[in-house]
Amino acid sequence: MQQDNCSNTSQFSEALPIYKASSAVLSLCFVLGVPGNVSVMVMLVRRLKEKNFTLRLMLSLAMSDLLTLLPLPMWIWTLLHDWIFGFVACKIISYVEYWCLYSSMLCVTLLSLQRYMQVLHPQKWAKLGDKGQKGLLGGIWILSGVLASYAPVQRQSGCDQYGFKYCYQRFSSDAEQVATSLYEVLLFSMCFTLLVYFYYRLHRGVNESPFFSSNRMTKLVTRIVVTYFVFGVPVTIANAIIAVAVLLKNDQLSVTADLVGKISTALIFLNSAVNPFLYTFALRRIHRRGTVTDFAQTVQNSM
Repeated sequence: MQQDNCSNTSQFSEALPIYKASSAVLSLCFVLGVPGNVSVMVMLVRRLKEKNFTLRLMLSLAMSDLLTLLPLPMWIWTLLHDWIFGFVACKIISYVEYWCLYSSMLCVTLLSLQRYMQVLHPQKWAKLGDKGQKGLLGGIWILSGVLASYAPVQRQSGCDQYGFKYCYQRFSSDAEQVATSLYEVLLFSMCFTLLVYFYYRLHRGVNESPFFSSNRMTKLVTRIVVTYFVFGVPVTIANAIIAVAVLLKNDQLSVTADLVGKISTALIFLNSAVNPFLYTFALRRIHRRGTVTDFAQTVQNSM
């Protein structure tokens, strides 16, 4: 158990600008993202009667984003002051955050798979049926919960290296820290590889079709995917640097990687705040032009 008195004036002064920058980004994410995701969820719930799997998947993504953003006031307070919410809250909130972040990652990956199957293999996709689609959505939440199961085990409330009392990852050894960083890099890389593969196959299969280039739903999905991975890459780079720093036992590089990791984590939250605006602009345009029809059926009718 670490002591409550964590003050370290020298290191505190060095880290404070980074913490203030992170808290400013998180505040912006909360103010924009929470009402944005709530409004998008209301919009999507009203349209679920269309039985469009893309809309259901977007609803799941919006739920993940909202749950990711709701605890932000606690993290903002901690960055500016200290962690005062206790040991149990540290573990529970950390687990929910990781759970929802992994759920978002799996959702955008499944979006690319769904676009590919529904456009190029509509008969196979149709065999999945309503129950199969609901099973996929449920499977995303279950799998992401399993993938995030390490988060509460490693989380501890105590003093970090900058003099803050914080809810942070505590590793029992250097090997565990390296393994965790590489695990997170691997998950991101696998999802990114699958996403690129399915979108490449999709564009290759329909690159001469004017319908694909004009389909607003597909454009929306593409924007969500690109935005997510643009904001996700810095965290992956930070994890890779952390693994290298630990292996090389380079303390200065470890400190730098840790600070970069805190900023890049704030960018992940920014992605959860940006997504609602992507939904809103595209869905309103679609709504003005009428009800969204089933994508695969439209493709079949256009051929």
